[in-house]
Amino acid sequence: MTEVPERVIEVVHLEHGRPVSVHTLSAARERRGVWATLAFLAGGTALGMALSVLVAHAIEKLVYLPAFVGVWSTLFLGLAWFAVPRVRGRLGRYTIGASLENDAFSQVSNRLTLIRRRADRFELTVLPGMHGHIENGRLPIPIESLLEGPSCTVNLDEGSVADVILGPSQFIIRSRTLRTSRSTSTPASASVAAASAIPADWMRPFARTAVLVFQGGLVASLFCLGPSGRPIDDRMAIHMNLKTATPWEAEKWLRVEAQLQAPSLYACFERMPLACQRPGYVGIGVSLSGDGEIRSHWIARSTYDAECPVESCMSDIVSTWAFDPLPQAMRVILPVQVLRTDKPLVLVQPVHGRVESCPWRAGSETASSRAQFELGFEAAVHAGGEGIATAGQSWSALVGSR
Repeated sequence: MTEVPERVIEVVHLEHGRPVSVHTLSAARERRGVWATLAFLAGGTALGMALSVLVAHAIEKLVYLPAFVGVWSTLFLGLAWFAVPRVRGRLGRYTIGASLENDAFSQVSNRLTLIRRRADRFELTVLPGMHGHIENGRLPIPIESLLEGPSCTVNLDEGSVADVILGPSQFIIRSRTLRTSRSTSTPASASVAAASAIPADWMRPFARTAVLVFQGGLVASLFCLGPSGRPIDDRMAIHMNLKTATPWEAEKWLRVEAQLQAPSLYACFERMPLACQRPGYVGIGVSLSGDGEIRSHWIARSTYDAECPVESCMSDIVSTWAFDPLPQAMRVILPVQVLRTDKPLVLVQPVHGRVESCPWRAGSETASSRAQFELGFEAAVHAGGEGIATAGQSWSALVGSR
């Protein structure tokens, strides 16, 4: 079983002899912080992309994938480049000062990095006004004797213990080595896991910047949206060029639009007699604004006579029609073919032959003879118009023979 040594610095902060906090510095702590940062940024990027796609779906737009992925990939890489060094630097040092962002409170004017990890070693910063000693298996060395100039740094070797006093604050610093193995149940690996734990505020060096960048990414995603997909047909092409079309081209397209909306006229024939249930043509006059809005409308001509009064109904339905924007205001008469209704009639077949005399008289009907006539009449109904007429004539002849 392979064991890997792991250097750990443990810092105990005391105020007036009472313990306040315990912090640990290690390379494993920095690595865990880096992975947590990358996971946080990846999750934020995925969430931002999902929100952008939902917004695009809500407003019925399509996302241009190359630009969309490029924007969010650039944001992720830029944030990673910005955040990872700051997280590593924050987790790789122990700072003291009057700010809440420091690891410990101390009466120093500016923020002071008391311990810093550089490569595979840890350095202790010594300033004027500090007291205490450093033990490394030999006689204790006073910290005051190590000071050269305004400040200096001292390497903390393996197994060394430093006792630093700065005003009412006292810091006990121990350097030790933990050995890890592949088994996670050993006490050593459990100690390293505790030593590599990251603080709750590990996101503080980059959180505010990340939120602002993600908001900018959402705004940038709006420029990656395009119109929703639709078949490229003649209607779409003409609609795109109608503003620049000539009046004749616009009138031809208005005829197409009117014919496409002609099925709404079929409702006018629902209560009309059977004689009116036939195709025909109607000349619909409209006065349109440049935006395609109907200013006035009328029925100019029709192939339906007074026996089929459908013009008033058609005029009411035309008022609900919609047209595309035009290059200019127009007043035209649009010929429209009307096919009566969208409900198909029963296909008719003529009844060949004739109905013979009915075998009953008034007061002498039998159930069988009546049933035979009803069956013949039902067959005529299913056969259609000519069969119904023939059956009607036979019925009149039979009634008259009574």
